[in-house]
Amino acid sequence: MNPVVWIAVAVLFVTGSVNLEVPLYGTYARAAGVGTGVTAIVFALYVAGLLPVLILFGGISDRIGRKRTILLGLCASCAATTLVFLWPGFAALLPARLLQGVGVGLTVSAATAYIAELSHADPARAARLIAPSTALGFGGGALVTTLALAATLATTPLTYPLMIAGCIAAFSGVLVFCPPLQPVGGALVRLPLMTARTLPAGIAIAIAWAVSGVVVAVVPAQLAEHGLGMWAGPVLFLVNAAGVLVQPWARSLPAQRSMLIGLAVVPVGYALMVTGAALQQLPWVLLGACICGTGCYGFTYLGGLASVSNAAGAARARAVAGYFLFAYLGFGIPSILVGYAADRVGTTWALGIFGCLLVAASSSLALLLRRPAAPHISLTEGSSSPRARRQMT
Repeated sequence: MNPVVWIAVAVLFVTGSVNLEVPLYGTYARAAGVGTGVTAIVFALYVAGLLPVLILFGGISDRIGRKRTILLGLCASCAATTLVFLWPGFAALLPARLLQGVGVGLTVSAATAYIAELSHADPARAARLIAPSTALGFGGGALVTTLALAATLATTPLTYPLMIAGCIAAFSGVLVFCPPLQPVGGALVRLPLMTARTLPAGIAIAIAWAVSGVVVAVVPAQLAEHGLGMWAGPVLFLVNAAGVLVQPWARSLPAQRSMLIGLAVVPVGYALMVTGAALQQLPWVLLGACICGTGCYGFTYLGGLASVSNAAGAARARAVAGYFLFAYLGFGIPSILVGYAADRVGTTWALGIFGCLLVAASSSLALLLRRPAAPHISLTEGSSSPRARRQMT
């Protein structure tokens, strides 16, 4: 069986485990007697598990091999779901979120480099496969749990054991069908790579995923306040799935233009979601989730990932780790701040203030990207141009 397929499946299950418990966060939090701020911190522990892997072990797959790194990531994700399955509740989320972060940190950058190497150094193909796998995984986990809860209310839905079985199956597939390529070598502890030329892409994905983090950690509380709590899972799925649907269009655009489109549509979608929830207008919420997702996991995500991977050459794993470092700093930190603000000034006010900051940050970066010095790398190029390689050095 094609090893690239199994790598993509591994990424799907690793990322799918991350938001699997999101529809039950409110239930677990109420049982533990904690508020939105504490819930946001527990949610962000995922980033606390991921960042040490990206910062201290950005080159781990170069040293021990892509295959072994992905297998370790699958073990961490499987262990995380097993903890919540055996001890459903808020306390189990603490170590589970850390393990989920470790799993994603080990898997995604290694998988991107692995697919590119199996595809004869074609980073564009790696981006085309990794982007939909991660987007569907992050959104699909919450959706399937929501559907399971609609059928039978329980603190341990059927999706938990199914995710464990899926991780085991993916582990077996990678172990058997994926060739153990010769490691690139080098020091085990290496910082992620981020240069002046890739910095705009890092900032762009940080802005986009800040919205995604707030949607996961705080927006469900707003939906619940206005009687739309059961739609939290579908909203999260739409944010992710909409990005996948626009990726064929995004691939045909230069990276700079793709990121500019993302910076434009994310604030619009976010505004529709927040306003729709406040006014109890479900169509606005769903439409806003779709629009927001095209930027978060479509234009911005694919454009930034492809440009960074395309230009990095032999340092691809470290460069992708640097890209995801920015992504997850944006994903985690704003959600904590907005969560605590929600406990003090109310969810709607906190989300509104974040929206104003989002518009300011997106507008500022858009002006920077439009400058002549901004990177302009096509998403369809198979390798970086001589000019791009000179700029990366």
